[in-house]
Amino acid sequence: MFHTCNTLCHNDPGKIADNLLKKKAMRIMSEENKSINNVLVVINPAKKNHYALERAMKMNEILDGGVNIHLFISFQMDELRRGQSTYEFYCDNNWFAELVKPLADKKIPYSAEVFWTADWHQSILGAVERNKVGMVIMSDHTTEQNRNGLTAAKWSLLRQSSCPVLIVHPATTLHRKTILAAVNMQTTNPRYVELNNKVLKMARIMAAAYGAEKHVVNAYEDSMDFPDRAKLLRETDTKQDNVHVQLGDPVSIISDVANEINADIVIIGTLSRRGIMAAMKGNKSEEIIQKINRDVMVLN
Repeated sequence: MFHTCNTLCHNDPGKIADNLLKKKAMRIMSEENKSINNVLVVINPAKKNHYALERAMKMNEILDGGVNIHLFISFQMDELRRGQSTYEFYCDNNWFAELVKPLADKKIPYSAEVFWTADWHQSILGAVERNKVGMVIMSDHTTEQNRNGLTAAKWSLLRQSSCPVLIVHPATTLHRKTILAAVNMQTTNPRYVELNNKVLKMARIMAAAYGAEKHVVNAYEDSMDFPDRAKLLRETDTKQDNVHVQLGDPVSIISDVANEINADIVIIGTLSRRGIMAAMKGNKSEEIIQKINRDVMVLN
């Protein structure tokens, strides 16, 4: 939560200006927080633990004004097909009551819908639009089975979502202490410049909300393409010690820096795709998701 001090020292113009600036910054942060105050939580009834719901409830504690939670309850068919051959599920009113009990106990506003669909990611995208959702939160259950790959439907969701998608890792702590934003500041491509701005804005929002340290990593693969460090410091508004610029493979560097600083979440951008391209793997963002064992937020 953000708190403002209503008492100003009228004898000290410097303190007055400082307090006014703080109030202005808090108002800006409050407005920006509204973009993620309405979240869609993906619930898989086949799973016992719902890490995404736990994360959404923590966001309700942290964010100014709390959050509204929309539960999207659905089996992911391609995940079922690649697993065991038979399943037994019994999801009745008692199951649902147990699922939403923590929300009811904390008086967190929620809504819910149940889908049985073969077009899982399109159904989620439809729910995002209908409910004016600012963020999709889903659990990463692949690590529970020692698998390191997302299904085609999840890739498609990441590629096509108009809002940020947060993939919650089972082992990540609920309170954020360290946030890592991955950028490519040497680019001149307008689409990547826009992605950089989105990533940095989200990192700023989260760092302020959680009182966390913000770090920025910028990898580059060509020694002739060295990022302008002064520009990095200026445009990312990050402490010099928290800016990590390294030559090499971006996937390995981002993963190594995340491990080195023990990041609770890595924020990355990926260019949106449509049609058959949306289901295809192969870009750096997807390799990063597969490599790191912590929360990842993906922005288009």
